[in-house]
Amino acid sequence: MTTGVLLPAPVFVAVDGDGAPIAGALLQFYLTGTTTTPTPVYADAGLTTPLSNPVVANGAGMFPAIYLSPTVTYRIQLQTPTGGVIADIDPANLDVEAATQTQVNAGTATGVYVSPLTLAGWTGVLTALGYTPLNVAGVGQPNGAMTGELQLATAIGPSGDHSAGFRGMPVNEQDANYTLVLDDAGKMIRFAGSSAATYTLPAHSSVAFPYGTAIVLRCIGSGALTIAAAAGGGVSLAGQVASGASTRTLAQYGLVTLILESGDYWIMTGVGGS
Repeated sequence: MTTGVLLPAPVFVAVDGDGAPIAGALLQFYLTGTTTTPTPVYADAGLTTPLSNPVVANGAGMFPAIYLSPTVTYRIQLQTPTGGVIADIDPANLDVEAATQTQVNAGTATGVYVSPLTLAGWTGVLTALGYTPLNVAGVGQPNGAMTGELQLATAIGPSGDHSAGFRGMPVNEQDANYTLVLDDAGKMIRFAGSSAATYTLPAHSSVAFPYGTAIVLRCIGSGALTIAAAAGGGVSLAGQVASGASTRTLAQYGLVTLILESGDYWIMTGVGGS
């Protein structure tokens, strides 16, 4: 079934050169290129109720709503009540110009239209936009996350200043000596060892944690846990004026948050850190 297109400006009033309405003005519809082949127009979008042709304005110069067939290219004449031509538009084509895939990918699709269904079937569009959304069916996350579903950032560590981070706090169990890596940003590093161990905070020059990176440390093991800053850096306790010490300790059952503030200096806050 063909759906009609409403003639633009559905409340259309014919006026003369002085702006006065023309009572009984006419809108005559022909097939494009002719003045001898009147072409039907309709009172409804279903194109089931033809209007008179020409369509006659009321005493205030106002025409009724007029629906055109999108399969027809019209010639439209605005006429005086006696048939004198006031305006002649030919062709009056209501077709919408469709954008091409080349225009969309190149970013030059202006003044044209493309349906979402057509766009979804084109290749190269996401590349042209510069990203690949994670909620596209078949596009997965690294680190073993599921594919083909609406996905959240629950398995990707932040890699830059404006990263989304995590909706939860993944746990990285490390029960022996360990040097933190970029993927630890936003995670909890958990120690449950019975022997002494050291967690080393690498130099920013070798592991470029973004400033403001937060990492939680949790100690439930009986072994002594030492937190060692990079050479030339330190770890300061929140609320203390003293400069950062090169090493700190985390007591059993303690839990602290480390925040990289500048250079190789971290701030530590929480319970059990000293």
